Amino acid sequence: MEQPQVTDEFAHEMILARLRMAGSSFSAIARELGVTPSSVSLVSMGLRSSRRIQRVIASKLGVEPERIWPDWNRKEQQMKS
Repeated sequence: MEQPQVTDEFAHEMILARLRMAGSSFSAIARELGVTPSSVSLVSMGLRSSRRIQRVIASKLGVEPERIWPDWNRKEQQMKS
């Protein structure tokens, strides 16, 4: 399985820092979604894929998911085909 690309602007460390500045964290997102913090972290690093987690991370950062994960739309189109 191909790993999703993450832009440098939204590399894992930057996502973590931006979430903290926004008053959130991987743990908070995990509690909100009923998943483990490590699941959220793995998605942030691009090692796992979860649309639900990606949407929440992007929402907390005030951006669209495709801004963080550029291949978001391509995979969405493949799923519809």
